[in-house]
Amino acid sequence: MNSVTWPGAIAILGCILFLGVAGVFLLAVQYRRHGRLSWRRTITTTAATLYGFGLFSYTMLPLPDSQNFVCQPTQLNPGHFVGDFARAYEYGTRSFLTGFTLWQVLFNIILFMPLGILAVRWLRGNVFTGVLLGFAASLAIELTQYTGMWGLYHCAYRVADVDDLIMNTLGALIGGIIAYLPIFAFLSGPREPRAINAPARPVTRRRRALADFFDSSFAGAAVFAVSAGLQLIATMGGPQIEDRLLNFALPAVVALAVFFIPAIAPGRATLGQRCAWIRISSTQRKYVPSWRAGLRTILGFGGITFLFQISTSLNDELDMPWVGTFTMLYALISALCLVVIPKTRGLAGILTVTSFTDRRSS
Repeated sequence: MNSVTWPGAIAILGCILFLGVAGVFLLAVQYRRHGRLSWRRTITTTAATLYGFGLFSYTMLPLPDSQNFVCQPTQLNPGHFVGDFARAYEYGTRSFLTGFTLWQVLFNIILFMPLGILAVRWLRGNVFTGVLLGFAASLAIELTQYTGMWGLYHCAYRVADVDDLIMNTLGALIGGIIAYLPIFAFLSGPREPRAINAPARPVTRRRRALADFFDSSFAGAAVFAVSAGLQLIATMGGPQIEDRLLNFALPAVVALAVFFIPAIAPGRATLGQRCAWIRISSTQRKYVPSWRAGLRTILGFGGITFLFQISTSLNDELDMPWVGTFTMLYALISALCLVVIPKTRGLAGILTVTSFTDRRSS
């Protein structure tokens, strides 16, 4: 790959990895804030994420392999590129139009135009917002280059150029202006009231499934993050936690934090259910006591998730293969009840005489 395409490939890869890890959390925040998911809002967020990684790739990479590199000079004379243009033009118009000198300046402008567009459309700002963001982002980039990644390197590994700051800000200005063209209207998410001010809506099976999806993602991410953190601490010489303890204690702590404690707390809903604006209620739509909400969570998706996480460890340590089989059968029966029984009540709802209502309902 050449110097133009490989940073783009790095940006795409970084965007995919980031959204693969954080995408569920972004969707949960979107649903929590707006009360629904929007394809336009999701696509625009993805575009903004890709642009952020692209901006980093094209301005910061490649990083030097070691401290043994040639320190780059600093260019602090505004308008220095004009003299470079004059010297490049001496070799003819064609050479000037196709040369590196001109396209380096144009690329700095083009690179920051999307920032101005996103400032107006995605952030619902104005041209001044785009210019301010462009200047701030460019200044941060140039200072990072000037300080050698804020002291990570002993000197500047890329040229810090005040003309880059000017051209980048100009690009954000142009982007902010052209953002008002109708072609960029799709970047603006639909104008909707905040979810907290929206009227209550029926709790559908799709909404229940979305809440379970959020909960399972939160639980899985928490287990992975804590496990990775403990492994890193152990690798760096810290205390080593036995795998036997970790395999049981960690899922239990996560289940308490994601499912049980939020369910018995005011609001009577797990973390995922709170993002989906639903809460546990009685069949008469009344507020349920904490013990019943906790029991509903244990018999429902929270308990199923916990058993799935420890079933393998139970089989390895205590030779209990039936736990995984039981969990699978129980989950299938619960899902079948959710599909067949009216009012989206699963097996846990039948056993505890509870259901779900919109958290905004009286």
